[in-house]
Amino acid sequence: MIPARNAAATVERAITSVTKALPRDGRVLVVDDASEDDTAAVVHRVARRDRRVGLLDVGGRRLGVTGAANALLDAAKTPLVARMDADDVSLPWRFRSQLSLMRRHDLDLVFSPALFVGPGRFAVEPQPLLRADPRSLTYELLLNCAVMQPSLTGRRSAILDAGGYRTVPAEDWDLWMRLALNGTRMGRTSLPGVAYRRHDAQTSSQQSYKQAVTADAPTAQVHRDLCRSTFGREYRAYAALTGAGAPPDEVADAERLIDDVAERAADFPLAERISIRSTAHGLRLRLRRRYPPD
Repeated sequence: MIPARNAAATVERAITSVTKALPRDGRVLVVDDASEDDTAAVVHRVARRDRRVGLLDVGGRRLGVTGAANALLDAAKTPLVARMDADDVSLPWRFRSQLSLMRRHDLDLVFSPALFVGPGRFAVEPQPLLRADPRSLTYELLLNCAVMQPSLTGRRSAILDAGGYRTVPAEDWDLWMRLALNGTRMGRTSLPGVAYRRHDAQTSSQQSYKQAVTADAPTAQVHRDLCRSTFGREYRAYAALTGAGAPPDEVADAERLIDDVAERAADFPLAERISIRSTAHGLRLRLRRRYPPD
């Protein structure tokens, strides 16, 4: 499933990277989210060469991030689905490694680390190549959006059972936490699965987006629910973890949550332990920069 808006320059490479990595019975479905360029024409050209590629017709309507994601989910109809962005690249071994992990550990959803590419022609930075199991990933999700949406592969039914995507700023993190609350078994491979292109125009790099994430009450409530489900108590920590301007009691709750998550890391094997503790350490440093002690 590939949502695309004004992606004429990159969508062909994104599609072909998926078709080369997919199992033989896989297919690619793209939704053109009211592009103002030749995105649809490029997808049609690729589809003429490869019958596995299709363009979802939504009548030229502007769906937005959440609407496009849910439209793709509704149209997919297959037991397994995967996500990609129209300017990213699936690495050749992505689905082989993800499906293998799903089978070995009876998982519902699998993610992979990403190779960040850009900004700049030669800038490449890998995410930590550390696996996560369903329990350890839940702890990481209490601190940040620990997995990349364009690397998702898994059971369509699990996403639908959790209610699909909601119209909130951090629609991916919101969904992952609701999936964890729903008992969905999620994991992360230790191999990178996608090359993720970073550029200055990305929504996630805009200050207005960051402010909207911090002020997002529905996702903050899901975060409190997941804290209560995991630790037996609420932490009012979401605003402090995601941005500036949180009151002192919420900053203190965020510090307690980070410490409690780091302490639980001792219960896990080495790779998961390192991943949880490195996530906690990074968040602790960020929180102290954002809210320096008096």
